[in-house]
Amino acid sequence: MTMDLLRSIASTRLPKSITSPEDIDRVRILRAAGLVVAFVPAPSRPLTLSGIEKAAQVLTITQKGYDELRRSCNSHE
Repeated sequence: MTMDLLRSIASTRLPKSITSPEDIDRVRILRAAGLVVAFVPAPSRPLTLSGIEKAAQVLTITQKGYDELRRSCNSHE
């Protein structure tokens, strides 16, 4: 699912806003893996790491992100 989001991001114009809470979590994973550069909102309730989040902003896909996309495309062939 996270790679699907990366593929989706790669096919759109950047910067891209992500508003779905599930996708915001996926952007966090992509950012932590070094695949994207993104601003991700802090949870509104930091003690429980939950609450309403507005949007993540993906600024760019890193070279590592593009390498992963190529690898995942090659593994599907």
